Amino acid sequence: MRQIALDGGISSDIRVVQTAHGDYVVKRARAKLRVEAEWFCDPTRSSVEVAGLRAIAALLGQTHAPKVLWVDETTHRFAMELIEPRFRNWKRQLLRGHVDIASAAGAGRLLGQLHARSSRDPGIAARFANTAPFVELRVRPFFERIAQRNPALAASIAEIVQSLCSTRNALVHGDYSPKNLLVDGSDVVILDCEVAHWGDARFDVAFCLAHLLLKMFRRAASVPPLLSCILAFLEGYRRHGLPVLDRRFVRQLGCLVLARLEGDSPVDYLGDLDADEVKRFATELILRPAAFAEFGPDIADKI
Repeated sequence: MRQIALDGGISSDIRVVQTAHGDYVVKRARAKLRVEAEWFCDPTRSSVEVAGLRAIAALLGQTHAPKVLWVDETTHRFAMELIEPRFRNWKRQLLRGHVDIASAAGAGRLLGQLHARSSRDPGIAARFANTAPFVELRVRPFFERIAQRNPALAASIAEIVQSLCSTRNALVHGDYSPKNLLVDGSDVVILDCEVAHWGDARFDVAFCLAHLLLKMFRRAASVPPLLSCILAFLEGYRRHGLPVLDRRFVRQLGCLVLARLEGDSPVDYLGDLDADEVKRFATELILRPAAFAEFGPDIADKI
């Protein structure tokens, strides 16, 4: 047996285990996340991720989430199948300039289906009622941190947080971003749902869109294909998801864009961004959401 540690695990230790009978992945939740900030979260969230992967498989089909093989709750570990190599990490593809519109549309469609189908299942609402990991891993280090660092925006951000935490209409993945999506054309596999909870569907759409927008802000970015990617993602969601693409969604988006600059988990290509330009855009989203209520082909003119 051989174990290979995978790079990029901020909240968990992730290893590929190679055996004579086949390879699989073992994931163990960390109590302290691997970032510069003092960021802690209860490692029992590992059981949330197991439940989330199983719920995604039940709602969307097993082809869209790795199959859970075994669970060890005492050590906060579980094993899952190793996804076949034809799938590529979507974030890496985007950063390399490989923009596949089919992947963006597939990511939007699947997220829409996850929200719409879960919204009709009261059993899922009860199973994912605990929002503590979401508060520890998203509300505090993202929303509350940028409020602390931007006093002029603090009242607006507090209003956004109150709305976010009081709205509960779907199973929210909580970390739906390109780094957690494996793609092969329109085929998409969803990973890393340790923040899964019954909450506001707007968050997932805004979380993913924030990452896509930030990639447009990179100095060497090719804007037209990335803009097409954003529009395909949103259209895929509109066709299959809940009616959440409104001003409240835009304000959440602004907070998440700003959090990736000044929160506890900034993007790893921060040096490739014009921070002042991104902050101006994020602030506009937070304070003047009406100007961005419809993300259409003219969005590039507003950035």
